[in-house]
Amino acid sequence: MLWRFAHHFLTTLVIVFSGVYWGFASVPSIMLTLQVVENTQHYILWQRAVYIGCSLGLSYVIWMLMVILLTAIIGFLFRPKFESTQVPIYSIITFKWAFFSVLDRLAKPFIGYLVPSWVVHGYYMAMGCKIGWRAIISSDRLNDAYMVEIGDQSIIGSKVLITAHIAEKDNLILAPVKIGEKCLIGVGSQINPGCEIGDGAVIASRAVLPKYTKVPPGEIWGGIPAKLIQNSTDNNK
Repeated sequence: MLWRFAHHFLTTLVIVFSGVYWGFASVPSIMLTLQVVENTQHYILWQRAVYIGCSLGLSYVIWMLMVILLTAIIGFLFRPKFESTQVPIYSIITFKWAFFSVLDRLAKPFIGYLVPSWVVHGYYMAMGCKIGWRAIISSDRLNDAYMVEIGDQSIIGSKVLITAHIAEKDNLILAPVKIGEKCLIGVGSQINPGCEIGDGAVIASRAVLPKYTKVPPGEIWGGIPAKLIQNSTDNNK
């Protein structure tokens, strides 16, 4: 009963915190719009509408970037350092993980508009993701970035879910995800905790890799759950 009350209380705090957080990030946008409104008071109607309309659109973009920037700064300064572990749902580690996940989710609504871009690339790196040279990330569903590593020249397709956590029964499982060099992760696939994908491997679209799956270099995997479709020997024929 006590844990349930604590859960509801913390959920309420998260809702309030989200509103304050987004509101604080919107201050530069509001200042811009108010300034335009004030400076166009003597314009004719259609001219004023054009200026205010453009300022509102620009203000929305600034708001998105401010939320992402603010989250990236906090993430860079306070990101957790978890090792592979399995802990009870109601534990201090779970609380720390949940707080950082909530912080990440505050920026996620805007990440989807900006992938792939240097903005998202920088955001994931600030949140702790190790991203190799010329890697391309087209997904807004990279969770637990501080436990994810993506190798050089790998491509992460749109709507790929990469997560280093999973809840099973009354436990939270945390395990790092490692994607090697020159890998291709197909659209809509799911990479679960503890997965390791070797260099040059391909994960087919909408495939689901169960937790702790090891994909050898050069192999092609697909399906639900994902299984070997073609091995590296076949690729060389």
